[in-house]
Amino acid sequence: MQPERYELLDGSTPDVTPLAADVGRKQPLSAFTLLAGGDVFEVRGGRPPAEGPVRARAYVKAKLELKRYGAPAAQVQRVQDEIAKQLSGNLQLIARLEAARPLTLELIPPGHSLVKYGYPRAVSPQAAGLFWDHPDWARARIALRQDKLESEQYLVFHEMAHAIQGLAFTQEESELVYRTMLRTYRSRAAIDEVFAIYSEREFVTGVSAHDLRAPGVYGMARQRWNEEHLFTRFVRNLYFPYKPLAGGNAGTATSSFGGP
Repeated sequence: MQPERYELLDGSTPDVTPLAADVGRKQPLSAFTLLAGGDVFEVRGGRPPAEGPVRARAYVKAKLELKRYGAPAAQVQRVQDEIAKQLSGNLQLIARLEAARPLTLELIPPGHSLVKYGYPRAVSPQAAGLFWDHPDWARARIALRQDKLESEQYLVFHEMAHAIQGLAFTQEESELVYRTMLRTYRSRAAIDEVFAIYSEREFVTGVSAHDLRAPGVYGMARQRWNEEHLFTRFVRNLYFPYKPLAGGNAGTATSSFGGP
């Protein structure tokens, strides 16, 4: 059997600093109540928070350090817009990130190795992006390859999801995610990728046949995604707590990752 493939060839994961427990208590996320108990009070006909887009853009502008390395202005704007979109549906999530460890986002020029920019030597040459952190660093970091942003439409959402999991979840919340998913995916590195892949689905409605056939957990999680899954409910409620819970629309809801 071939070893599982992850963004890091050795299967290592970032040494993150979880969100402080007191911040988590002040900014509770109903998604974790849902994950722990399988259900949560559902608000029918809810609306997105009116101040969500403004708060999300303010976080991106004030808290997210951007190193563009010559990236065109349109690409920079797209990355910033997509991160704001990912956060704008949940004010508690924005507040958590505002209080969390700071984050730097780097747009890596074509042909450059991530290792050149201080990322681990074990990073896969095929990795289009990477979230990483280390106690010696002043800030957590996301790398995105400029030449992959067009072909991999989900890239920003995927890597930002890693940052959210690493920085905006408390230690207890992260352990709940791992306990819930370990029976299926067997390793924390795999579960990290599954969370990012399920996050993609909430923002990018299409997926290519190439991505469905991706090696290891990447293709498997995209193929297995289903509207009825508890983890789908968890992820949707995390980003959109005002929306109806995933599932519950038998016969009408899409049940494939690439569905509309």
